[in-house]
Amino acid sequence: MRQKKIATIRKTLVNKLEHLWSNARQTRTTMKNAEGTLADPFDLAAMESNKYVELACRDRERVLMLDIQETILRIDHGVYGICDSCARGIDEKRLLIEPMSKFCTQCQEEKEMSLKRRNACWGVKGMSYSHV
Repeated sequence: MRQKKIATIRKTLVNKLEHLWSNARQTRTTMKNAEGTLADPFDLAAMESNKYVELACRDRERVLMLDIQETILRIDHGVYGICDSCARGIDEKRLLIEPMSKFCTQCQEEKEMSLKRRNACWGVKGMSYSHV
């Protein structure tokens, strides 16, 4: 992949990371300001429920931020676009669609198939949920 495209991807990732940090700071400020302002137990319960959903969303964003930071480090260390599993190059089209890809298409498919097989082993066979 050409360095110009990699630089563009890096810039996009840095901008996304800054946006996510901004969201996290805003959420923290909003939650601090909202503490202890409601006396009605129903309003308080609704606020707690909303807080739980907000924190769950922010946790997903935290994981995304870690992935973005790792990808930026990969770019900076010159290993961006190299499959973690087989060390072959990752297709440029794949990286343009999903810039944080760490596996080539073949290794990603193998990883997903392995995960499906592992999950299938945990399934209970011969049981149903309709007990009459």
